[in-house]
Amino acid sequence: MQTLTLAAVALISAVSADPSNFPAFDSGHAHCAMDVTFPFTDCNVLWVEIDAEVRSWSSGGPSGGLYAVYEEQEYYAPPYIWTTRTTPIHKYVDDQIFEFYPNGTSCDVRAKSRSQPSSYYDYDTNYCNMWNVFNSVGSFTDLSTSQCRWIPSDPVATCAEY
Repeated sequence: MQTLTLAAVALISAVSADPSNFPAFDSGHAHCAMDVTFPFTDCNVLWVEIDAEVRSWSSGGPSGGLYAVYEEQEYYAPPYIWTTRTTPIHKYVDDQIFEFYPNGTSCDVRAKSRSQPSSYYDYDTNYCNMWNVFNSVGSFTDLSTSQCRWIPSDPVATCAEY
């Protein structure tokens, strides 16, 4: 009987999961959105690669941040991975979401990062939360940003720190 109850809870959780629940951007929380293209990459393969990458950072990723998968749906339309990242020094937590869109022989990924605590200036952290994931997975093109208050002039150096 208990197994049935746990299965029912898991099914209800899977049905209620939705990227539209990602926290909205507002003036009280630092945030950034980023779109990239992974040319000649299948979105299903890329989803698995990004999932494995962020899971491998549960004890420390680039710049020492701790990533955790909060919620994910591989077979949702669009597939997505919602992660959190805890900064190494002050232990601030940011949410990130990565949504995968097939585009011919390529995969477009739309990502957002938003600080959980009230903040205005984030020292490029929200940008780097996404950039580090993309950079670690492989070659991406057509990077564009929106709604970012700050964008590092040198992401390689800056995102190694943040």
